[in-house]
Amino acid sequence: MQVRSIVVAAALAAASIPLAASAQFMKDGAPGGFGHGGHGGRFGAGLFASNPTLVADRTALDTAFGQLTSDVRAGNTTAVSGDQAAITAALGKLQSDRTALVTAVKGNAAVQAAKTSLQADHLALERDRVQLRSDQIAGNTAAVDADKQALAGDMTKVRTDLKALADAIAAVSI
Repeated sequence: MQVRSIVVAAALAAASIPLAASAQFMKDGAPGGFGHGGHGGRFGAGLFASNPTLVADRTALDTAFGQLTSDVRAGNTTAVSGDQAAITAALGKLQSDRTALVTAVKGNAAVQAAKTSLQADHLALERDRVQLRSDQIAGNTAAVDADKQALAGDMTKVRTDLKALADAIAAVSI
């Protein structure tokens, strides 16, 4: 009977914090954690993954959920509301810091320059692919080989410029 009451308490605890519960996603392939990036997004959340402030915020959120889980398992129902308050506070800080970082990144000249370089790289890749396809259809094998080399060179440039963007974002502090 005590196990059932613990399960009910856990369900009530989870239901009372819908924002925090809806924010959960995979962390390094493990269910139930708050991931440290790599899940897309307008600016590429993976690029924000190494920001120490956001990492600390996600860790605090994980810790708060861990404490809630421990208290529910131990039957410590008096601590549940405090644990939920800690989760809500940790989530609020994470969201606030993420917004601050997005704002800082938008105004950072190095980040914007790196994004501009990447956009040019992507246009070059598109031209390379169109030219390659055109030469393949025409049966021009000599040009196809040159097109493949140009495409490989431009792919290397994309990787280099993507690293520059990641470094520029990592250098932004909040």
